[in-house]
Amino acid sequence: MASCGLCTFYTYGTEDKVLCSGYLYKSPPANLIKSQKSWKRRFFVLKKNKTSCQLEYFKNEEKTKTELLGAIDLSQVSLMFLHPETHSMWKWVHENFKCSATCVLFMKVMDRDYFFIGENSWEMERWFRALFDALKNRPHRLLDPQDSGRIRDISEPPHSQNTDQGAEWALEAYSASEISQEPIYASAVKRTT
Repeated sequence: MASCGLCTFYTYGTEDKVLCSGYLYKSPPANLIKSQKSWKRRFFVLKKNKTSCQLEYFKNEEKTKTELLGAIDLSQVSLMFLHPETHSMWKWVHENFKCSATCVLFMKVMDRDYFFIGENSWEMERWFRALFDALKNRPHRLLDPQDSGRIRDISEPPHSQNTDQGAEWALEAYSASEISQEPIYASAVKRTT
């Protein structure tokens, strides 16, 4: 392990590449989600090797070599977005953790929902970018609201290129279960006013 200012670098097997690491609060399984004591602060390491990406978590930074508590297989992610204000659990999360929506990332993996809470919005943006980049080579699609729900490849540019000064940027998220079974991720899209 080597440290440089704000970053800590971890050396794993020669095939592993660490994309991001740091502390986040992690939600427990659904049956314990409303028990604030069940939410744990964990040290996360986003690793990528030749065949997969894993989000591993440990009790703390010192235990990364010896005590893996769990791992999330990112190939199983079906939905991921920042600012989960539309999620049914958001009000409870906000009231109990006194956090802004900009500090929260939501991820659906198989039949489990995860909330991750960071110290600030900058940290959660960093995690979202790292996770999104790790997943961008997977086959996934984004919805383009201008196409009335038509599914488009993420590499395809949006059809609406409105550059009005009155436009504002917003984060759009769509439920994978409403449209298709393919993974859907949030995307910044330009909203016209």
